[in-house]
Amino acid sequence: MSSSYDYLFKIVVLGEGAVGKTAIVTRFSHGFFRTDYKTTIGSQFAVKNIETPSMHGNRLTVKLQIWDVAGQSRFQILRPMYYRGSSGGLLVYDVSRRRTFIVLEEWLDELRKAIGKDIPLVLVANKTDLPDRVVAPSEGREFADAHGMPYVESSAKTGEGILDVFEQLATTLVHNRESASD
Repeated sequence: MSSSYDYLFKIVVLGEGAVGKTAIVTRFSHGFFRTDYKTTIGSQFAVKNIETPSMHGNRLTVKLQIWDVAGQSRFQILRPMYYRGSSGGLLVYDVSRRRTFIVLEEWLDELRKAIGKDIPLVLVANKTDLPDRVVAPSEGREFADAHGMPYVESSAKTGEGILDVFEQLATTLVHNRESASD
């Protein structure tokens, strides 16, 4: 992987425990899926370059520093230090567990309190490969629309939607940076 890039962004991946945050990051950064993920302690970190279009039409290389933050409540005290300095993030829930969707507002509040501002986020409806879905796509889209964020369905297991999630966020971050400097 080339060490040259046009932009560097710190991204935080947040949501309840066991929604697939680590699986999403692993699928994106390393290209594979495991069935035996362990609980994330504190956070895990990955780096990957991605190509995205600029507002001017040329292709840019964006280096993403991805912070996969522990979702269990016992790590709540640690999470704010991982959020600081984030340019954007992924807000993830598991479509087969309604509670992970219901608490999304709490995750947004925690993030805002920690960094003192809103940052671009993508709402990720994960585990769409599972047959026992309980959160309808319309509910996810409604939440995303109400909070001004894109909505992407994904399955870290099959890989569906994973690249889309990061491309959406990278493109938004690049456009925001370019708009700010124009």
